[in-house]
Amino acid sequence: MALRAPTGQANGGICGGPPITPTDALIGRYREPVEGTPFGRYQLIELLGRGGMGEVWRAHDTTIDRVVALKMLLPHYAKDPDFDKRFRREARAAARLDEPHVVPIHDVGEIDGRLYVTMRLIDGVDLDTLLRTAPLEPERAVHIIEQIASALHSAHRAGLVHRDVKPSNILLADNDFAYLIDFGIARAANDTALTSEGSTIGTWAYMAPERFQTGDIEPSSDIYALACVLYQCLTGEPPFPGTTLEQVAVGHMVAPPPRASETSNTVPRGLDRVIETGLAKKTTDRYPTAIEMAAAARQAITEPPSQPHAVPARLTPVSHSSPSWPAPALTYPTPPPTPPPYVGMPPTAPPPWSPPPSMPPPVPSRSSRKPLILTGALVGVALLIAGGVFAVVGLTRRDDSATTTPITTAAGGGDFTGTYRADYGPGTDLDGKPVPNAPATTSSWDVRSECGARGCVATAASASGNSLLSNMTFDQLGGTWVAVGIASAECGGDAPSEVWVVVTLQPQPDGTLSGETVRSSTDSLCAANRTVKFTRTGDPDLNKVPDPAVLPPRVVSPADGLRGSYRQTTTFTNGNVIPGQVLAANTYCLRTGDRCMSLFHAGGGAVTLMYADDKWTRNEKGATTCGAGGTAQVTITAEYPMPRQLDDPIALLTGRGSQTVAAGGACTGGGDFENKFERTGD
Repeated sequence: MALRAPTGQANGGICGGPPITPTDALIGRYREPVEGTPFGRYQLIELLGRGGMGEVWRAHDTTIDRVVALKMLLPHYAKDPDFDKRFRREARAAARLDEPHVVPIHDVGEIDGRLYVTMRLIDGVDLDTLLRTAPLEPERAVHIIEQIASALHSAHRAGLVHRDVKPSNILLADNDFAYLIDFGIARAANDTALTSEGSTIGTWAYMAPERFQTGDIEPSSDIYALACVLYQCLTGEPPFPGTTLEQVAVGHMVAPPPRASETSNTVPRGLDRVIETGLAKKTTDRYPTAIEMAAAARQAITEPPSQPHAVPARLTPVSHSSPSWPAPALTYPTPPPTPPPYVGMPPTAPPPWSPPPSMPPPVPSRSSRKPLILTGALVGVALLIAGGVFAVVGLTRRDDSATTTPITTAAGGGDFTGTYRADYGPGTDLDGKPVPNAPATTSSWDVRSECGARGCVATAASASGNSLLSNMTFDQLGGTWVAVGIASAECGGDAPSEVWVVVTLQPQPDGTLSGETVRSSTDSLCAANRTVKFTRTGDPDLNKVPDPAVLPPRVVSPADGLRGSYRQTTTFTNGNVIPGQVLAANTYCLRTGDRCMSLFHAGGGAVTLMYADDKWTRNEKGATTCGAGGTAQVTITAEYPMPRQLDDPIALLTGRGSQTVAAGGACTGGGDFENKFERTGD
């Protein structure tokens, strides 16, 4: 929220939301500046901004006779004792900071049932507004980052974590004198009930990976956000941009840090290394303090280009009152030795030969695919690192409508509102075979549904239990509630894997909902399945659940036509043909319709194809058992364009790919191949 006087431009934005103008429909009775409206000892002069948390006013303090910026929170926040306590505690702690780059806080309290805080009114512009015009030169960007780093360092030493470092919370006065605003008051640490997709993306664009995992926030999370701001200052956009929340969140959790020097030739490569360290996925790999990151950035723009950039020492991050939790460890049972499938997924029986160099070797076996299991205290429903990505995705089904489609209301009605106990059965593989280390578990969810002309949608927020998920969104499709989400998990590869999670719930006559959850990684390294039953136990706290009415409608994807039973056949360029068995195919799409997972499986084996940009791709890498014994590392890549004749369901999908066997293994071979999936029925 920009606490500044107007400078002839649009009014300031509010934390977690986009800027607004005085004619915004959300303002209601405050369409024009109101002079003299009383609020305790303050006279409200002019509305500067309004958003999900409340309003910011230019106000006159009649007791001290000065003009201040008054942030007035919405009434329901004062009714939350935990939020009220933290709001007052951290605002007072921020007021005690003797740091020139922290906006001075004058007063904090409650008037007429509304929490408020007053601060110095800054005559300037916020960094977000400035960056909309053009990126900054490296010298100017580093100058701003140094000041904000100083503010964060002072706060961290005092035990404060900002939680919401982003350009709109950085104000620039004359000569680029920078202020950091909104310490700890943007929202509660566990408050994920955001009111719009745009406001969510605006906050998540700077959110550290651990916040998607455990939800805990520590000083290193602020350092990560500051590195995001540095990258945006240099390039004009966040490091992991996206038009949907799942794109942004997966970028933070999985994608490597981008290089600003590849966007602009004026950015020294040394700043790439600074950003890379600041955006490290592990908190202990980042700079220990914000000022050390700023010092490294200053060094990067002053040292000669040929001089190597010093890597900071890995010190323990500054601690604070919140406990830190490690990311979940994922372990997997050792599967029994079974003959692995080939690219074409042949029958289970092994071939009666040992593969010579000219023959295609076996490929990573999905029958030995690791079930996605959490260990220790983290064994639970999630089996993955998901944060709140579920808030914006759901399963699409093929129908006869165009781009957007209504959702069919179930015969039994679309009400799915309440607090629900979720009972999850023991974990199995995709074909229902039990796996060890996956006991039954329970969690609790607050759910809020909305039915209209487009059908029924429900949002769910985790209330208790071992679940690592924060939010889910369900669409009612043909009487079944369905949600699809994207997460990140350690599946045994070199880096965290992207994992898709599908939850389906069917309403039952006794009022419960039952179904299953399916989890599968895009690289074919792990998968899991569980039964689930939702039982209503009470009324939900609607203040903690996102409003489903603001969600955009589902978009149908043409990829959803890839469903039913298919026979897979693989032909290598050397003439070898591998006939595959018949596979069951299911396709799960995000609500945006731009990305889908098509999952083929049978007999414990599976093939995963990922859809985007009018084509499917296959990317698998792992160890396989060779026919003559021993193992080898195999990589499979393939691409399948959307058929020119788009049947519903899709009758034939063809593609080309390559299989590579790493040197030093027990078998050799590989080569280019053609792959086809022919539909055989439902």
